[in-house]
Amino acid sequence: MNRYWRLLILLMQFVIVSSTFAQGFDTEQWMMGLEDDMLVSSLSIPGAHDAATGEGVCLFPGLGVTQTLDLRELWSCGVRAFDLRPAVRDTLLYIYHGRLRTKISFTEALDIIKVQLDSFPSEFAIVLLREESDSEDEEERALWPSLVGRSIKEMADKAAAFSPGMKLGEVRGKVIFLTRSSYIGADKGAYVSGWNHSGDGAADACITSYANGKTARLQVQDYYAPTDSKKRAAKKSVVNKYLAMAHDAPAEVWTVNFLSGYSTTWLGCTSLATTSGYKRNAEWLHSYVLERLKNDKRPVGILMMDYAGVDRVGGGLWHWKPFQVCGKEIVRAVIDCNFNSVK
Repeated sequence: MNRYWRLLILLMQFVIVSSTFAQGFDTEQWMMGLEDDMLVSSLSIPGAHDAATGEGVCLFPGLGVTQTLDLRELWSCGVRAFDLRPAVRDTLLYIYHGRLRTKISFTEALDIIKVQLDSFPSEFAIVLLREESDSEDEEERALWPSLVGRSIKEMADKAAAFSPGMKLGEVRGKVIFLTRSSYIGADKGAYVSGWNHSGDGAADACITSYANGKTARLQVQDYYAPTDSKKRAAKKSVVNKYLAMAHDAPAEVWTVNFLSGYSTTWLGCTSLATTSGYKRNAEWLHSYVLERLKNDKRPVGILMMDYAGVDRVGGGLWHWKPFQVCGKEIVRAVIDCNFNSVK
């Protein structure tokens, strides 16, 4: 009798855990419910645009801040793709957004991600890299490739060797580095070419492995300045286009689709990346995408967003009411796509 009771209890625990993963509730380790043989490129992964701005910034916070949660909190809410943009300052790497320096170094950011991977070994992380060179002088720009390469090499077995058909079981507990700016001294990660910021995106960008030179096709949309009604319509259209492309592409094709952007002009004429502008863009675009995700559970690829993990953020310059950004809901909706579709 005791044996049957034990079996019944185990069965009940399995049902509860399976239900939790299927609904995306256990956001700290939601990948535990996925099969090892799933292609990484086929997964739906929520990501944070300029993820480190939630750690705080060193100058005026009314410009360039795209997150309110810090890196640990972003992980806890389910984010697994982190847009980190290191720049050299006094021979050290700090995370920037344009000329805006955040209050965290590249090493500190990677250490936070490593701790999460140690705590939740079922998971992996993607780090989207690019050199944020606006604040650098020539000497600092010359140091960037080797300093970043050294940081990735120091990750040791926590850094994944990229391959086009890499599977989930191969990368659990690791970081996949995808960089738009080449680094040297490390054979982990991959270099991305063909990325652009046009209203059409780049349907045939390329990811090239540092380990063996093998390539994968990347579909990427990163149109970031929808500052008037015509441009907002273009942003909505191209986001839709890349959602459909992610649905329809072969499983080995990678997709990165940026919801992020700023929808503000300064004094009605000059485009400026204000914090309120990012909030405004998230408010009008996230609600639309969320409804689409609720009604269509097919794969969406890597979906990068502002204000991930929070549904409401405070107002700002020229806008005193809170913004309804749906960032917590949309992260969970992206995760849920992994349990409701097969690609």
